Amino acid sequence: MAGQGFLLKTANFINGWLLSTNRVCLIANQNSVRTLKAETRERLKSLKIPDKPKKPLNPYMLFVVETRSNLIKENPNLKPVDVFKKVAQQWKTITEEQKAKYQEIYKKEQEIYDQEVLDYNISLSEEQREALHAASMEKREEKKKRKLTKLIKENHKPKKPPGPYLLYLIEQSQIKNIPINILMKSSKDEWSKVPETEKQRFKNVYLKEVEKYEKELKNWEQKMLEEGHPELVRTKSKTPEKSSRILAVKHKKSDKE
Repeated sequence: MAGQGFLLKTANFINGWLLSTNRVCLIANQNSVRTLKAETRERLKSLKIPDKPKKPLNPYMLFVVETRSNLIKENPNLKPVDVFKKVAQQWKTITEEQKAKYQEIYKKEQEIYDQEVLDYNISLSEEQREALHAASMEKREEKKKRKLTKLIKENHKPKKPPGPYLLYLIEQSQIKNIPINILMKSSKDEWSKVPETEKQRFKNVYLKEVEKYEKELKNWEQKMLEEGHPELVRTKSKTPEKSSRILAVKHKKSDKE
């Protein structure tokens, strides 16, 4: 099932790309730009930096472009994922001489692209180069953050408990049968009117949950260190003693491999 999901995603991507290369490139650029800070986006816009040359298609993608249209004509009812499967199967069956043809096209296109990139870089001003470098570093950091967020989610990091005010809203939501997001808009002033003794009740619940959370987090961080994910752990949890244990675990894994 996982393999079919991958094929479907890949087929949809290729299908969309083939329908409109320029459109997909534009969308990719827009998504890339959206990850930048507003200040960086404005700077890039003000400098009027020209579009960078597009990378050439690799040999397999050249084959896909050439083969796909014929396959659809011959099999108009085929789903995109099945078209992709057939293209992949055909690629496996063609001769090395046929593959060499696409490799040669790619090689020539790559040479043209390399020259275009060289000309492009020469055409940029020093200020434009600095702005592009800063944007590139920003994108890299954003990508790193997304990767960490994904790893944290996949490894089920314990979640921080809700604070006293949110605990109050949760209780009120259950009593009044009103969604929390609506209560948050209408109950901003109500919390200030809640008696201190009542507030303390929610604070006590919160403190107990925090204590439980800290224990769970400590155990989770220990597990992450042992599994080789120190980037997910707070700095204060990376003691020399724990670091030596991580190295010992890694050596054991490498010995088994």
